[in-house]
Order: sequence, then structure tokens, then C-alpha cells
Amino acid sequence: MAGEGCQSLRARLRQDTQDSHKILDAQITQLCQEGAAGYRRFIVTQWQLFSALSQVSGAKTQPVSMELAARALADLRVMKINADERPLPFAPHPLAVDYLVAGSRLGNQILRRMWRDAGVTSQSTADAYLSAPDYLEHWRGFLAAAETMPPEPEVVLNIVENAIQLFNFCADLLNAQSTEEGLECRIITPQDLSPSTT
Repeated sequence: MAGEGCQSLRARLRQDTQDSHKILDAQITQLCQEGAAGYRRFIVTQWQLFSALSQVSGAKTQPVSMELAARALADLRVMKINADERPLPFAPHPLAVDYLVAGSRLGNQILRRMWRDAGVTSQSTADAYLSAPDYLEHWRGFLAAAETMPPEPEVVLNIVENAIQLFNFCADLLNAQSTEEGLECRIITPQDLSPSTT
């Protein structure tokens, strides 16, 4: 793995998931450019994602996932959208879930601004998800656990791999939404994010 030389679980996660982070960020940016249709896809995906993550027992962020899923569902009801649940295709380590859930809240203010700048939130009352708290205490709790875990044991490798799988799960949900709505879907890859050599 790319992060073999890192000295903590947090550092391993930060380095080994950076491509997944970039792909997901690019997908969200693309959704914002699609306006109201993109916002619908975004909320459906958040409901599916956090509904699935809320089923992972042992994750300290489980109450956060449950709350975010409930808020996204409230938005779907306002928008009169029905969506199917998408269970996780694997059983992730609870710390991998905590990394994704708690880390996702760090960008909450940026998300609010992006959708506001896209002119969507000012035209919609479906804003329960975006108005959720940041839950930063869960990120601090994750950091405390991650910084004290040795970097070499097999469990650490499992957490890092599971975190990448969770990012891929989220990306797959977004791509599935694009297909189901009949929208043109260009799947973003790490190569798309690399500087051009031509």
C-alpha cells in the first residue's frame, strides 16, 4: 500500500484514501453543476449511504449516521422521491466507518456553500440534511483512537482497505443514480485528476 511508511492509522488513511477523496469531491462538484437534478441525486445518495452505515454495530458514529439518514429521508419526502435502500456489500471495520462518517462532516460548511452558490438551496425547502450539525466531537474522538493505534498490525490494513471500499461504495451510489435518472454519467477516475502530460 502507498502508506507503508506512515506512522499512524490517521496518516495511513489520509495518504491511502487521497485518490478516493479526490474522486468523490469531483463527483460532488459535478452534481452541483447539474443544479436541481444533481441535488436530488445527492440527497438520494446521502440517504442510501447513511442508511447503510447506520447498520454497522460498533461504530461510534452510528447515531450520527442514523440522524443523517433521517434528515436525508425527510428531504426526499419533501421532494416526493422514493428510493431503494442499498445495503453494504461487505462488513466494514467500525473505525473505517467512523473515519468516513466523522470525516464527511468536516466538509459540511463547504457543501452548504456549494449548493447555495448553485442556487439550489434557496429554491428548495428540502434542506434538513444540509442543516445538520457538524458533529466535530466525533472527528476528535476518531483522531484520538487513530493516533494511538500502531501502523503495522493486520487490523490497520483492514481498516484502510475498508475505508477505500466505503469511498468506492459511495461513488457507486452516485453513478447508479446517474444511470437510473437517465443522465449522462462520466465515471471519474484517478487519471482524470492527474495533471496532463501532453
